Amino acid sequence: MKDTCAIILAGGQGTRMGRPKQMLLIDGKSVVQRSIDAFKKVSRVAKIIVVTKQENIDILTKKNKNITFALAGETRVSSLKNGLKALGKEKYALIAVHDGARPLVKKEDIENCLKSAKKNKAAVLGVLSKDTIKQVKDNFVTKTLDRSSLFCAQTPQCYQTKVLQTAMAKYGNKDATDESQLVEKLGIKVQAVLGSYSNIKVTTPEDLIILEALCKKMKK
Repeated sequence: MKDTCAIILAGGQGTRMGRPKQMLLIDGKSVVQRSIDAFKKVSRVAKIIVVTKQENIDILTKKNKNITFALAGETRVSSLKNGLKALGKEKYALIAVHDGARPLVKKEDIENCLKSAKKNKAAVLGVLSKDTIKQVKDNFVTKTLDRSSLFCAQTPQCYQTKVLQTAMAKYGNKDATDESQLVEKLGIKVQAVLGSYSNIKVTTPEDLIILEALCKKMKK
């Protein structure tokens, strides 16, 4: 059953990387192309929308004939708005929102997150924190948080379409680091779905080294 639209957000500036990261190569393939290919493998995904800069669209179009593209906005929320507009009048039961900078997301993790969203309205992929997290103020530790209750959110973040559209219509003028924050404002409980630690987001140069090693290991 093809009931899902995947929106891949790939319009970041790469501030911490020192350069835009979406088109950087990992084992010969761009970061965003790996994200696209992951969703192509999921049978229930009927449509993929990639939100990125025009220069990236020109390159990606050559390898992705059945992909819809939209221009990135100034923020994550504005880019998601542009992605939702690109849906037009097409209707899908579910929407998966994914960071184009997470190139090694697994097919089974995407499927599990979508399955949870269909049942629970909203679901976020992620992992439990490996580290002990300290709350800090003025460079001094004020509190040690309970690691067992800390969940590191990843993507995709999956929603019943009406839920995401309602959240964006009501709170889409707010800044947010992910759209699940907007869904939470509706009073909807977001299901936490355990994913994989290999679903790393490219943020700093060190991440590229790790992802390159993971890609080579997966080939063995």
